[in-house]
Amino acid sequence: MTRRHLCGAALATIAGLALAATSVTAQQKAKNVRDGVFTADQALRGRSGYDGVCARCHGVPLTGSEGNGPTLKGPAFLAHWDKDTLGSLYTKIRDTMPAGSPGTLTDEVKLQILAYVLQQNGFPAGASDLPGDVNALEEIAIQQRGVWDGIFTIAQADLGKQQAARCQGCHGPDLAGTDRAPTLKGNAFLANWEDGSVNRLFTKIRDTMPPGNTDSIAPDTKLDIVAFLLRENGFPTGATELSANVEALDSLQIVKQGADSGAPNFALVQVVGCLTPGAAGSWTLTNATEPAVTRDNVPNAAALKSAEAKTLGKQTFGLVSVDRTAKSGQLNGQKVEARGLLYRDGAYADLNLTSLRTLAPTCSN
Repeated sequence: MTRRHLCGAALATIAGLALAATSVTAQQKAKNVRDGVFTADQALRGRSGYDGVCARCHGVPLTGSEGNGPTLKGPAFLAHWDKDTLGSLYTKIRDTMPAGSPGTLTDEVKLQILAYVLQQNGFPAGASDLPGDVNALEEIAIQQRGVWDGIFTIAQADLGKQQAARCQGCHGPDLAGTDRAPTLKGNAFLANWEDGSVNRLFTKIRDTMPPGNTDSIAPDTKLDIVAFLLRENGFPTGATELSANVEALDSLQIVKQGADSGAPNFALVQVVGCLTPGAAGSWTLTNATEPAVTRDNVPNAAALKSAEAKTLGKQTFGLVSVDRTAKSGQLNGQKVEARGLLYRDGAYADLNLTSLRTLAPTCSN
């Protein structure tokens, strides 16, 4: 495939309203599992429930057991739920667990278990318990750690600095590059590695550096060098070292501060846009929204109703695997919800369809 703002009492009233608005804003910002959305006590209570029931299938360390239950901890688990909400995860636990007998545990115990699972995945505890209201949980996003969350330590970067002295012969004493090798810091470096994973950078260094003598530096040492390069390029240090775990490194995208790395290639996504016929029997989704990661190949009624309210965007996607209904022209010019596997190549993006559903007979917001 080929190719996004007045006297005494009134002033006091205004001040009170401003404080209230500030409070609401603060609450609205706490919408991420990394903001401390459960208490340590809630997670402790959840451990008891987990060990008593869930561990039989998912294992005491939450790493899963073959043929029984998947891992509930680590990169694979987080990748599955990344960009989803605690509402979705809680509903999954509440309605289906334990497998075959979901009524075995109360909803309260299941909420505690959810807190324990979050704790075990390294998310911090806070001052308030997880709420039992699913709508409130839907406001809390699940997001993996990124390069702006402190993914390496000061000590690791310092070790990398020592070893990076060996790189100066080609990349220059300040790593600004020479006629022999490119810069390892600054805009040019970031432009080359941005939107790729930390694993992509590590693999490049591990497998090809130094040229002609790649085995002269151990892989663990090269990981320290990656930590140093990240620090040199402005990324913050944290409490844990970079790990050589491939899945963990792959989940860490190199992005600008405050940027959303977006849906990765080959992710199953949902997009809303206008179905438009193209040249030579091709089909395109125009005025489309940004792709949102989903876990369902086909939308349910609630998802379609939500999609109807979405405002059209500015993205364009080439469509692959278009079904007969679309090919007949019956959906041309309609507002549709599309799902499929995403593939980006520069400014171009393809969507290998798993579902295409009409939202409105005309394509307008």
